[in-house]
Amino acid sequence: MKGSVKFGLILLGVVLLLIGVIDMTSRKPIIWERTFDAKDKNPFGAYVFRQELKYMGQQVTDIKRPLYEYLDSVKNTNTNLLFYTSYFSFGEAAEDKLLDYISKGGKAMIIAEDIDYYLLDSLSIKTYNFYGYKQGADIKKQLRVRLMNENNKIHYGKSDLNVVFEKLPKNATILGGITYQDFSLPNFVEVRIGKGMLYLHLTPDLFANYYLLNSASQYAYVAKSLSHLNDKPLAWYDFNANIDQYKTPLRVLLTHDGLRQAWYLLLGGLVLLLVFRSKREQRAVEIVKPEPNLSKEFCETIATLYYENGTPGNMVAKKIDYFLHDLRNRFHIDTLELKEEGFCADLAERSGVPLAETEHVIKLIARMQQAKQHDLTDLKQVNENIEDFKHKAKMI
Repeated sequence: MKGSVKFGLILLGVVLLLIGVIDMTSRKPIIWERTFDAKDKNPFGAYVFRQELKYMGQQVTDIKRPLYEYLDSVKNTNTNLLFYTSYFSFGEAAEDKLLDYISKGGKAMIIAEDIDYYLLDSLSIKTYNFYGYKQGADIKKQLRVRLMNENNKIHYGKSDLNVVFEKLPKNATILGGITYQDFSLPNFVEVRIGKGMLYLHLTPDLFANYYLLNSASQYAYVAKSLSHLNDKPLAWYDFNANIDQYKTPLRVLLTHDGLRQAWYLLLGGLVLLLVFRSKREQRAVEIVKPEPNLSKEFCETIATLYYENGTPGNMVAKKIDYFLHDLRNRFHIDTLELKEEGFCADLAERSGVPLAETEHVIKLIARMQQAKQHDLTDLKQVNENIEDFKHKAKMI
């Protein structure tokens, strides 16, 4: 046994060493995932965007707490807000707080492909995804992006330029769009709200690392788009501020892909080792059978005692009592009004049993309740009528 454990540990160490060598010598693949994270240096991360803001004439701070909490703490509108993500949604309360902040003279820019319906509906705005097709023709390669005050049309070949504004209110101004030949669809607008401005941009890909480093024209597009926020210091909302902070002493291992994989592999190997050892060493577990259900036998015994005792009157009374109890629970009807006018009609309507048969059963029960003595014939008559009624009323 000791030899097998030693062999397993040596094998695990060799596997970990091979994984480390392969990870160090292999070429890292390019990850095209659209994270838009300020810490992400992949093509569609926002590391370059966040770092270049200070060179675009911006004095930048980071917001690393919930939006509603932040807006509730500020006393003035001396800061412009910037939101950069794939999907913008904070809930109705926070978004109402944001609109109130803007109406008092603040400015905010939301760069997101998908914006919460509640916010758009509050502004009377609708968006549309045309998927890069026009009248059945694929026009993706011919799409360009430009600002309204610029003649330069920029090509973004690594992105799908699909989402545009379909409906805009009168207080909106188009600042940029996606163009095809002589057609133009807005993707960047300015909306006046009270004393302030809200800027909405539906193509976050254009602000990613890849395009900012790709050409001067693409970099200039971002700088000109952000020029609307140059009048005040800028606050960047960090959507991932709390996600990547591990609350564990192992955060150094967990924040690096190679170390994290090795750690999980080590844990998996130890678990397998414990499983195999436990199967070899655990003792047999006694099977304890559950207590049998003897309710049916008990009922048969009680019924036999009643029958042999020769007191059918008691059984008639209990049969009627249980039947009335079932009527109260099933049809929520007051059985104290058994002899009242309209009781039979009400019961017939709720149970679905014809009125004549319902009246027959109720009259039989009333007669049996008034009788002082009963014989076996009465018991059989009561049982047959009640069981027949229960079948027709689907109580069984």
